[in-house]
Amino acid sequence: MTPLARDEVEVVPTSLPLDSRFVLDTSAVFCLLNDEPGADRVESILQAARAEPPQASVLLPFMALMELHYHLLRVHPAETAREILNRVQFWPVVIVESDPVWRTHAAEVKATGNLSVADAWMAGLATLRDALLVHKDPEFDAFQALRVVRLP
Repeated sequence: MTPLARDEVEVVPTSLPLDSRFVLDTSAVFCLLNDEPGADRVESILQAARAEPPQASVLLPFMALMELHYHLLRVHPAETAREILNRVQFWPVVIVESDPVWRTHAAEVKATGNLSVADAWMAGLATLRDALLVHKDPEFDAFQALRVVRLP
């Protein structure tokens, strides 16, 4: 799936219930790729997004792809890293690139908490789109405004 500009797609359809809107954190992506505990939950979310009609909307932030890519490059040859990244991009997700509204919101999230910059982008998108953040990262536990699916 190639990244889409925000005006090319309705990223979180309003026809879906709030509990079917998800943002995947990098930890959720690795959870599925590495078949870690919780991978079945991530897979069920993606299956719901694959359904006809879709039963879920899944957003994949640009920052999650960047984190995934650099982690892969540290442990795999560049070609293998690209293959894995390409496979992830074909999941039933909408890749969300930065925009001024999200950037401002992520900065506000970062300023109010002890999240890393990458995690502020993830939490910012989830709160901005009123979506559940799917993650394994205990750093998010302190961020009260965030609705989450906490993986084991």
